[in-house]
Amino acid sequence: MDEPVSPLDADQVSAIATISENLKLPFGEVREIYKREFERLAMHARIPNFLTVLTMRNVRSILRGVGKHVALS
Repeated sequence: MDEPVSPLDADQVSAIATISENLKLPFGEVREIYKREFERLAMHARIPNFLTVLTMRNVRSILRGVGKHVALS
């Protein structure tokens, strides 16, 4: 996948809402981080089926301050 993904599909919006609710953070803040992280992962994804799950994991880590990212290379 070489082109950025947008607009967000229903699964992505649901994932963003879940993270937002679980971490008690504004939807818009989570959405921006989610979009950036999804596009970063999508650039190197060999199997795009798992992008939403990997993106959710990374976004939670970013927002919790863990800073560990799964990189698909």
